[in-house]
Amino acid sequence: MTSEACITKQPKGLNVFERYLTIWVLLCIAGGIVLGKAAPQVAKFLDGIAIYVGNAPVVSIPIAVCLFFMMYPIMVKIDFAEVVKAGKSGKPVGLTLFMNWAIKPFT
Repeated sequence: MTSEACITKQPKGLNVFERYLTIWVLLCIAGGIVLGKAAPQVAKFLDGIAIYVGNAPVVSIPIAVCLFFMMYPIMVKIDFAEVVKAGKSGKPVGLTLFMNWAIKPFT
């Protein structure tokens, strides 16, 4: 009779961003308050970027864009460690950017 063992991985620790997430959120809130007090015209400008029906704003474009960038990586399960590693190899990234921005718009 043989016994089988289940080998499990040890969970990795939290990285700096995850460990101090509460502090990051508080800093962003404070930064938003300071920006709103120091430059109120920025808030008015962002409020003006919306899709209106009649006189009522229906969709705030800045909020829609931010929500997209928050949800998209989770939906496609992007491994950011691989993204950083891919970004360090300059030739493929440069070639891709060149193809997408210099050649493709004209074809």
